[in-house]
Amino acid sequence: MQRMLVLSFSAWFCLSCSGKDDSNDTGSDVDGLCTGKGPSSLEIGYGSGAEFWPYAAGESVGLAPAPQGGYGVWVRARTSGIRAQEGDTPHATSAVLLETYIGGEKVGSFLNETVEVYCQADGKGLLWDVAVGFDPEIYSTNDDLLSLNGEAVMLLVEATDPDGRVSSGTIDVVIEVGK
Repeated sequence: MQRMLVLSFSAWFCLSCSGKDDSNDTGSDVDGLCTGKGPSSLEIGYGSGAEFWPYAAGESVGLAPAPQGGYGVWVRARTSGIRAQEGDTPHATSAVLLETYIGGEKVGSFLNETVEVYCQADGKGLLWDVAVGFDPEIYSTNDDLLSLNGEAVMLLVEATDPDGRVSSGTIDVVIEVGK
């Protein structure tokens, strides 16, 4: 019985030290994932430095000035299945579509064609410094922005790498003005 336990443990240890990122369950190694292999996914969240924390559905988020004009929700996104590495460079540029919906109606859309997606040690890509915004012509006054307080919205982030591979995700959040 002891011999069977030792053999089982040895087999598990050898499988777990194969050099692959088993959490992605794609059969690709970490470098392969950073070059756009494996299934496509995109998770929306926030973070600081190299950290990433996904938003939970229904989470309260604040508004801040958006670089495209108006106001929006600043986000980070963790990707897989798109290029996050160009040769020896640990990042790649993607076009990122940012859209906001209220009750199924699009209330903001912006395309940023030069977002850097950085390859992380786990083989995922990470992008930040993007704001999923509200149309500044619709939400142009303080009263317009205040009307968003408590509003349930869907944020969409869609990244397209230089090879045309797409990774997208959505999250339903609640706007909290003044957060």
